[in-house]
Amino acid sequence: MATQAVMFVAGPWSGWRLFGAETALGARHWGLPAAVLLIMSLMLKLALWPAMHTQQLLRALKRVKLMDAQDRLG
Repeated sequence: MATQAVMFVAGPWSGWRLFGAETALGARHWGLPAAVLLIMSLMLKLALWPAMHTQQLLRALKRVKLMDAQDRLG
């Protein structure tokens, strides 16, 4: 998650530098990393999302089990 966040912040920063470039070579120097960083952050987010969703679902099921066990005891 931290890597994804760093890439997401660095992507727009590189894009900002892209629009401030004075030469075509400078624009290419900042434009390519901006695009790659934003795409990579999106890919990491999409790759991690199912695992995060599964963990959230497992926590909810454990909570339901605990509530059911408490109801049976009390």
